[in-house]
Amino acid sequence: MTFQRTDPNRDYRALRFLSAGGRWELGLSPYQYGVRIRMGLTGRPPSVIDFCLGYDTTLYSPVLIAVMQRLEGLPESATAEKIDALFPWAGTRPDPAVHMKELLNFCATQKESS
Repeated sequence: MTFQRTDPNRDYRALRFLSAGGRWELGLSPYQYGVRIRMGLTGRPPSVIDFCLGYDTTLYSPVLIAVMQRLEGLPESATAEKIDALFPWAGTRPDPAVHMKELLNFCATQKESS
């Protein structure tokens, strides 16, 4: 699954991407406790990925890239359950020391194997 940048909307207020076939939306949105990375079916509230990155702006880009890299291996027709399986902690408040480190290490490993 690949994404292209598009105009923000009410669910993805800072940054919004649309999957190539238009089925999925992915992006960033600021909230009271920091910026959230979110994903869901286009035109519906985000329901697949929705977790807080906090206020550490240095995390936003690397985490977004790592999420997109994990999603590259899935077809656009993937179900929410298939996507959730890649991010089993995504419906929770992830622990940056555990979950973000795992996600960013995956990104680094993918770069090394290319």
